[in-house]
Amino acid sequence: TDKVTVATKFAAVPWRTKPIDVVNACRKSVERLGGRKIDLYQIHFPNAWSNAEYWDGLAMAYDEGLVKSVGVSNYGVDAIRACHKALKDRGVPLATNQIQYSLLYTWPEKNGLLQACRDLGVDVLSYSPLALGCLTGKYGKDSPPPG
Repeated sequence: TDKVTVATKFAAVPWRTKPIDVVNACRKSVERLGGRKIDLYQIHFPNAWSNAEYWDGLAMAYDEGLVKSVGVSNYGVDAIRACHKALKDRGVPLATNQIQYSLLYTWPEKNGLLQACRDLGVDVLSYSPLALGCLTGKYGKDSPPPG
């Protein structure tokens, strides 16, 4: 079995707005990996104009067998619900939502996002789980962070 999990993200930039853009970027990543299927393929962040197209691209990559699972990053409550529904309608499970979450940043608990992910069966991947180093023990009263 593989001991490495490969996760990558599609950057939703203004000139890449079509489902095929998501798929082509995934194909290139798989090619760079020597044909290895990607374990988790995520949309890096939502945008104002092409989210449904990006979700279609995730589903296409999944259906094509390029990826084992799909996810998103930085999605709020409404966006995670909409994405989950769109993918579910295509028979594709939404595996993850990568969000900022730590002992110091608990907003996802307060704004309903953590509960929405739980309700939908979407795993939360935390970025900055050590609060940008503040929870490492490196900083304290006598050794504050620089800046």
